[in-house]
Amino acid sequence: MEPRHVCCPLLHLLLLVILLGFHGAGGQAVSNDTVAARFACNVSAPCDTFVVYWTQSPGFLDLGSISDLFGTSRARIASANNMTSEDGVLLPGQPLLVPVRCGCTGGRSFANITYPIQLHDTFYYLAGTAYENLTDFHLIQEMNPGAEATDLQPQQEVTVPLFCRCPTQAERSRGVQSLITYVWQPGDNMSEVSKLMNSNAIDIAAANNVTGNFTSVMGPPMLIPVQQRPQLPPLLHVPSSGDDRTRSRRRGIIIGTSISGSLVALAALCMAILAHRRYRKKALVHSGSRLLSPRLCWSKNQYGLNSSSSYAHMVKGGGKLLTGVSQFIDKPIIFVEEEIMEATMNLDEKCKIGSSYYRAKLDGEVFAVKPAKGDVSAELRMMQMVNHTNLIKLAGMSIGVDGDYAFLVYEFAEKGSLDKWLYQKLPSSLPSSSTVACTLSWEQRLGIALDVANGLLYMHEHTQPSMVHGDIRARNILLTADFRAKISSFSLAKPDMVDAAATSSDVFAFGLLLLELLSGRRAVEARVGTEIGMLWSEIRAVLEAGDKREAKLSKWMDPALGSEYHMDAAVSLAGMARACTEEDAARRPKMAEVVFSLSMLAQPLSVADAFEKPWQPSSEDNIGIADAVAAR
Repeated sequence: MEPRHVCCPLLHLLLLVILLGFHGAGGQAVSNDTVAARFACNVSAPCDTFVVYWTQSPGFLDLGSISDLFGTSRARIASANNMTSEDGVLLPGQPLLVPVRCGCTGGRSFANITYPIQLHDTFYYLAGTAYENLTDFHLIQEMNPGAEATDLQPQQEVTVPLFCRCPTQAERSRGVQSLITYVWQPGDNMSEVSKLMNSNAIDIAAANNVTGNFTSVMGPPMLIPVQQRPQLPPLLHVPSSGDDRTRSRRRGIIIGTSISGSLVALAALCMAILAHRRYRKKALVHSGSRLLSPRLCWSKNQYGLNSSSSYAHMVKGGGKLLTGVSQFIDKPIIFVEEEIMEATMNLDEKCKIGSSYYRAKLDGEVFAVKPAKGDVSAELRMMQMVNHTNLIKLAGMSIGVDGDYAFLVYEFAEKGSLDKWLYQKLPSSLPSSSTVACTLSWEQRLGIALDVANGLLYMHEHTQPSMVHGDIRARNILLTADFRAKISSFSLAKPDMVDAAATSSDVFAFGLLLLELLSGRRAVEARVGTEIGMLWSEIRAVLEAGDKREAKLSKWMDPALGSEYHMDAAVSLAGMARACTEEDAARRPKMAEVVFSLSMLAQPLSVADAFEKPWQPSSEDNIGIADAVAAR
């Protein structure tokens, strides 16, 4: 995400003081106790609901920036608001339904959003401006005890708890399907809000314990009970005359049409000619603070294009390519294949990172490129559906001579793939002069496990339809410079439209990954002679060793960890891995349960000790979570 504001922390604090000064200026006062009671955790099971977000300038007038803010996909927001397109700029001040997953954190009900800090962000800004009082800065600080509210570092990830609540059984019996979080706006009254949200003024008053003529100048978060999703007014867009600066960043043109036959080829040719003229007119184009120099040769052939250019390849590829990329209009960048080959020294091993990716510097930015094998349109569709900090982001693609995809271009993860760190003493993906540690610490392994679990939870429960990754393993987990994990390789991912139990295959694979993080060994490996070692069988024997369990586990753990971990935490993680790798898929936990437990293990001991340690297995039949609480 690009920084969207330039403002000092002192100004945020001043604005907060001014807002607090208005508290007694008129209307009904809403105390913190009232808000806390309104959003108390009364339902243990999580639910899907919505918050109302108002488009605002600058920075939050398009689905891309808003989806980044809420950690969801543009497609889900567009669907919730009956939008026919995910592109375009919206006019400010329009209400937008944003889907969120609501659950309990302790005794309160929140939708917890993972947000990467941008330049000049403060908790005051996030609560009062970016998230428009859908949260409170005290709550953000409470959820992030290690972060300094006014001295946040760019790309530092924090948890932002948004107010929400799931309907109780009594409310559902009265026909309430959802409780939508709505922040009271200046000039709002019960009548207008109930009409906007297709609700009832009496029901709104009862859900929030206020009177029927409720007014407030403070903009408190309110619950709007609805029997069906409200139909908000159609969203108005800013008329677009084209954004040359944005388009100049593109290395080609993605043509948004699926018309077959000659119409497709004709449209492609027209677009290529327009691009040809534009690039001839501008030898150098400013894009942001960078200078981009188009390096394509435009010596004409029968199509008016050089046969080595990606534009010519698109024309030759015809409808086969254009149909496949039509749904990705204005998302990725088209790179020139020759540039990628040059940047990777013709796919030299020196540029290889992990087992499938290569490091490439294109237009001054470093990317990870993967040669495309076969039809990758399904993988591209999956990448379009997701938007989460723990899922690798697609930056672009390139087109080969035959019109097929040649490379997929992803954001760069500096530390390479996880397998290089687990199975080798020195990661081969790093320069030999690197001075980094040769193994992962306990905290790094725990953080990687939590990141992967968060990514899977998002795919399983926060996409519509839910998605199954299908290939979770160490080689497909990429690590950033600060060892944050990102799930990659979506070639086997597919929507789970048949049975929710299908996601249990990802849970099993996650359990294997957890065992590898604990042991530093492969889940399946050849041993002496013809013996095949399987970690999920070994961990059962270790955990069933009675009073010798801890001694056996200590011997089984990765010796590179030494004594830097607490045995209780190791036993809990081993029990979690065992539960995830249960042969009976129905007995495996959900990723929401796994994320909650990992979150508790990642907390300081003083915090984690306040919660029951749920993954302490005592017998074959006693593996599970005490309280199924969805933390994210």
